[in-house]
Amino acid sequence: MKHYNKMARQAGMTLIELTVVLLVLIGLAGLMMPYVSGFISKTHDSTGASNIAEINGAMERYSAQFQGYPDKLDSLINTDGTLYGADFVSGNGLGGSLLMGPKCLKSQALTSEQAMTLSMSGINTVLEMNATTADATFDAVVFANGVPTTVAMMGTPKVAMLQGTMNCGATATGGLMYSDEALRPILVRTPNTTVNDYVVFGVGQNSSMMGKVMMSAPVHFAQSGAMSAKSKYNRFGVVFEVPKSTIITNKGYCTVSDATNSEVVTAAAEAACVSPLNGTTVTTATGWSWTPITASMQARFAGSVMLMPMIEGLQSAIQRHYDAAAEG
Repeated sequence: MKHYNKMARQAGMTLIELTVVLLVLIGLAGLMMPYVSGFISKTHDSTGASNIAEINGAMERYSAQFQGYPDKLDSLINTDGTLYGADFVSGNGLGGSLLMGPKCLKSQALTSEQAMTLSMSGINTVLEMNATTADATFDAVVFANGVPTTVAMMGTPKVAMLQGTMNCGATATGGLMYSDEALRPILVRTPNTTVNDYVVFGVGQNSSMMGKVMMSAPVHFAQSGAMSAKSKYNRFGVVFEVPKSTIITNKGYCTVSDATNSEVVTAAAEAACVSPLNGTTVTTATGWSWTPITASMQARFAGSVMLMPMIEGLQSAIQRHYDAAAEG
């Protein structure tokens, strides 16, 4: 009996043994923390790239099936005409913004001709945004009597347009987003910022593409709580290429080719070049040619993006994924 009691008292771990085990577990947890953080970042990048590719494919399937692009996209513009949450152009910065990257976008009115190019592409109405919501993603659209409030793409509607500042942090310094070089890794179409403006809409659950080519509008995986779906608009965006108002007015533009630039569109060339549609010929410079654009030209889908602090397209999202993987 004494032997049994002695064995029973020694069946548990001693305080020293418990301390050693706890120290080992703490050490292992410390080693694993950087890897857990890396997993979150890699998940964000890979799922973002996958969702962008899915939306790109869905947009093209919708266009092929319905001969146009989906209607009732999220405008990213509030009822007062400002960018969703805060308008960088008016100097409000990031304060209270429901968009992740307001400095990459600006609220700008289209001309009636530019709006018509979107309407002819199938985008006849866009949804107004709810600036007072406590849920920036899942309650982003204004509802009236249970129906999303829309704005017709007629007249001179305000839209979210890519603008000059690429750095979407607290300052306005940084490279140029609104340049061909900066847009090339973001858009699937080859950008031409001299000829086109680039309009951005959100892909929400009320879009006419839902239930036809997609079952639900994707939400991207935020890396931090400050960028969660409740705090920021975590839907994806689609970019449309709209001819500049001057190009539409002149129904064309001029190009000049030389040994340095294979095709450069310049304001000087446009001013000097006269449209053959008006019965005249180009005589002001050697090598200039007129490229006509018909009055019925439609806006063209240019690619899907994540509305991140720095707007990302498919190529840039994939590159971020591989860069993170290379870093381990």
